[in-house]
Amino acid sequence: MDVASYYQGLTERRSAIMAECVADKPTFALHIASHNVLKDFEIMLGAIVGAERSIFMQACREYQYSLEAVLFGNYRHAFSSLRLAFELFTAAIYFSANQMKMRLWIQGHDDIWWSTLTDPEKGVYSHNFMKAFNPSLRDYRSQYSSLASTVYRECSEYVHGNPGTHEDTDLVVAYDSNRSKIFHDKVATVRLCILFQFVSRYLPELSSSGKEAVEPLVLESFGDLPEIQSMFGVAGK
Repeated sequence: MDVASYYQGLTERRSAIMAECVADKPTFALHIASHNVLKDFEIMLGAIVGAERSIFMQACREYQYSLEAVLFGNYRHAFSSLRLAFELFTAAIYFSANQMKMRLWIQGHDDIWWSTLTDPEKGVYSHNFMKAFNPSLRDYRSQYSSLASTVYRECSEYVHGNPGTHEDTDLVVAYDSNRSKIFHDKVATVRLCILFQFVSRYLPELSSSGKEAVEPLVLESFGDLPEIQSMFGVAGK
């Protein structure tokens, strides 16, 4: 088999895997839900006007790559892209409060480190960050910091090639419903963590129209929190 034929066959196999995924209706329903998360990111993006907006857009693009990868059975790439998207989303929030670091990163003079983005003293879940931007939510920061740390570590297992992340030892790529479900479960957690970061950083400074635009999204996930109810002037449940 020549090289062109090999890759043509690989393309056909990927298409067959996508067809299997679509035919697996319960799992594909999860994929649809994960795809619709892009709409949530678009809503958040609409409220971001600073220079970090471009980084948030990069994160959205990387998230799309992860969805494509899982659909075609590239599970390691799917988790790796999801982790990178999570890093970029978090970096956008972090850089909004650290303009010098953002400029150095854009110029290629600095790197993104997850440990820096989530540093207990200066990161997006830190006491000082919450105190500066949304002190009313400070009691929840540890909860979402823990969630973020866990899902990041779990995605990192695929990046580092931990034993449990490998597919079968043969070279035939196959559809794996269980791995797809695990991926979409991670997506749900990543979405929640990003939304909490967004609310913590931006919600208090949004205009009335800005708050109105994000209200359904925020209340859907955090509407049971009295602090959020107060921000939107809604009665407690």
